[in-house]
Amino acid sequence: MKANKYIERLRRTRDKGAQMRHARLRLPWSRFCALIPYMTKDTIEGLKTIEAPVKFRGHDVPRDLQMADFGTLIRLQGCGGKGEWFWSSMAIVDTLTGAKQEAVATAPAADVLGIVNMVEREMERIGRLFQSLQGGTSGDEVAAGIDRLDFGAFGIVDWYARRMGIVDHEEVFALPWQRIFQCMKIDHENNEFEKRYRKIIEQRSKHK
Repeated sequence: MKANKYIERLRRTRDKGAQMRHARLRLPWSRFCALIPYMTKDTIEGLKTIEAPVKFRGHDVPRDLQMADFGTLIRLQGCGGKGEWFWSSMAIVDTLTGAKQEAVATAPAADVLGIVNMVEREMERIGRLFQSLQGGTSGDEVAAGIDRLDFGAFGIVDWYARRMGIVDHEEVFALPWQRIFQCMKIDHENNEFEKRYRKIIEQRSKHK
């Protein structure tokens, strides 16, 4: 009998906890952020599982960033440097959906969290793709200062513009990021092939 009462008490406690979590997620984003400093690490980790809504304040929300243009990726990347989470999250939602920050601040916390989670996952995935094209450098390249040739996003835009004969860099920012990535991948693989080929030729020359 005591065991049954204990189990029932645990169930009520669990249900009450779930109700409280759901209630907090319905709070406006600005009020929800005020509670974050008092949340446990496990609670904060659990927030990362929330999925993005289909619509946000009348704006469509994409399922991923596959169709995003390169300029949007750069703007989303810049949102991470806007200070505290409240402001950076509002900037992310604003950039992705076009909703004004005032509307984001009063939106349900669950909707904002879902969008931020999706964007962070996608930015990490896309970042890994671009990083995979950064092959190893030789000692001669390091000595020549290859590390000083990393010009970030602008360097990619400038490279693509020169590669395709585009005068206006804004045209590149408006292109799907996948198109730019595929061209980078082609050039990267060609460069890696040429390195391997030159190495083979050099080795053959030494043995003559």
